[in-house]
Amino acid sequence: MKAAQRSAWVRIAVCLAVGALAAGSVPLRADVDTIRRREQQLKESLDRVSPAVVAITDGLGFGTGVVVSEDGIVLTASHVVLFPSRRYGHGPRQIEVVFPDGKSASCRLLGSNRYCDAAMLQITDPVPEGGYPHVELGRSAQVRRGDWCFALGHPGGLRDDRPAVLRFGRVLSVSDQTIVSDNAIVLGDSGGPLFDLQGRLIGIHSMITRIIVENRHVAIDVWHRDWDRFTAGEEWGELRINEEDPAPTQFIGLGLTWDNYRARVRRVLADSPADAAGLQRGDVILKVNGRTYADRLGLASLLARLKEGEQVRFHVLRDGEQLAIDLTTGTFSDADAETEDDVLTEEDHKMALEFQRQMQFDRPIGTHEKRTRRVMRDYAPLTRPTRGSVVRFESSGRQIALGVVMSADGEILTKASEIQRAQDPVCVLPDGSAHSFRRIGSDITWDLMLVRVDTERLEPIEWSETVPTTATLLVSPDHRGRPMLPGVVEIPVFRLETAQQGFLGVRLQGAWRGMGSRVDSLLEGGAAQRDGIEAGDVILSINGKSVSGDRDLIRRIRGFRPNETISVRVMRGDAIRTVSVTLTPRFVSDSSDVLLSHYRDRDNAGKYASVHSSGFPEVIQHDTDLFPFQCGGPILDLSGKAVGLNIARAARIISYAIPAEAVQKVYRSLRENALADRS
Repeated sequence: MKAAQRSAWVRIAVCLAVGALAAGSVPLRADVDTIRRREQQLKESLDRVSPAVVAITDGLGFGTGVVVSEDGIVLTASHVVLFPSRRYGHGPRQIEVVFPDGKSASCRLLGSNRYCDAAMLQITDPVPEGGYPHVELGRSAQVRRGDWCFALGHPGGLRDDRPAVLRFGRVLSVSDQTIVSDNAIVLGDSGGPLFDLQGRLIGIHSMITRIIVENRHVAIDVWHRDWDRFTAGEEWGELRINEEDPAPTQFIGLGLTWDNYRARVRRVLADSPADAAGLQRGDVILKVNGRTYADRLGLASLLARLKEGEQVRFHVLRDGEQLAIDLTTGTFSDADAETEDDVLTEEDHKMALEFQRQMQFDRPIGTHEKRTRRVMRDYAPLTRPTRGSVVRFESSGRQIALGVVMSADGEILTKASEIQRAQDPVCVLPDGSAHSFRRIGSDITWDLMLVRVDTERLEPIEWSETVPTTATLLVSPDHRGRPMLPGVVEIPVFRLETAQQGFLGVRLQGAWRGMGSRVDSLLEGGAAQRDGIEAGDVILSINGKSVSGDRDLIRRIRGFRPNETISVRVMRGDAIRTVSVTLTPRFVSDSSDVLLSHYRDRDNAGKYASVHSSGFPEVIQHDTDLFPFQCGGPILDLSGKAVGLNIARAARIISYAIPAEAVQKVYRSLRENALADRS
């Protein structure tokens, strides 16, 4: 492998922390009361800390922060306030924080440790009577793997239609500078707080990768250690997010493998510093110069800070005993990097396979994740009554969606777009028998389809009359009544703006010979596909008004309402024709997961995020790690009743459920329309 190729791979792989092996033994008895106590504690802590979680803006972008003192000290991530594109001259732009009640205040930067991605701000406005709302500082040294925690953030900035967005999970790995959790954060959450279940601040959101359980937070002890340096206005360090790992070069001389966020020596390079120091295959690296690490990037960053010829102490675990081994670093050059191609190639191949495995729905579950078998066992009594009330739909032997039983005689609601895009789908009942089904009706706005299976052996789902609030714990059952996925309400019932926007359902590729807007391809289930527009068509006008490029077309279409019929004049080949198109709601998510292109990549359409992922009039937003083929089934609260129907995975952490009341209204409407058609 060439150095440049190796460097490119390491820049990707260095941010990946490999998940642990699947959990082992499970308890014999479920404990629902433990989950209920956990939910109650979460809600109490959330109410207490929320007023101190602020949005941060410098006029160019948004981040999140948290107030930690009554006189207005704010902690955030350094890249939120020191990003290079946000600098004018030698200093940052004017910084403002916005509180949940909408009040704003000016801030100044105190200090920053860019190596750890940590920054401290001071509100400069007069301190209000009683002081600013603030949170209690915890100690990350007291945090343990498996501890429950919750994350808050303002992705996209503070909005009137929602509070700070909540995620709930567990600590997967911890060091003296980093915490890794399965609280799935996104862009805009950066700088936001990570709390333990008691509401103590234990970390600040820093960065993510594409893998859902890789969420890095700056450990709160970073501020504890250097509080005086922060308040004195010091700035130091350099944030490393994609540096090469010098371990497998002659600078150190180790080939490493990863297990449960710990580095184990797989090979010691001959005549390397590691070889001379006496490091051995099987050693587990615990510390470097007394500093711990939480994942691949953490260890790579520690090693990258070392200088050539520097003496460094490694603490390792060997045969159950901790040893201190002194090593003098060597040199690093491209020539050195290419002398061990066999080592790098083998390890790179393993990392590539592990990366692909971690992206799949059936990936190994880490021993401390929120969805281990041990944790999910506690949900079993809640989901068991749904056996007989949930079905699955298959195409060519592959599950494409779940469905919710609405009547004992075989009426089932499911996700319409997944059924429509499948070839010869069948409905598999809880007893495993496969049946054909009759489509009764569909509602494109809600993306729901009502079908009937010829059976009288089903049990209608029990719907909750309670509207879930933020911090309500949720569980999604599978078609056999087993707990499949846990979650929490991030945002209670709210309306999506996309439900009010007309949508044509095309991908565009610019004007053709200075005219109109050319259609590159069609979105499945879109109005254009349904009403006869084709890929390659050049859209010349809408309702008789000429189109001048892609942006103009998009602006015009969004000015129409869903279900409006428009006249589209297109050029196809040498012919010009007019097509009548009835618009749909904008069913493509507006999520800003720009670092996670695989959710919206055309080649992965429908694999990680639902094709029809937005445009619903009302939704419950939750953090369930839902795959598109798992949509269509119910989602339950801790009463064991369905509070909604899972309808879409929209982005990295955004899953939507249609509220129970809305589901039942759509069901009644589809039945009534079907009866009216028959009469």
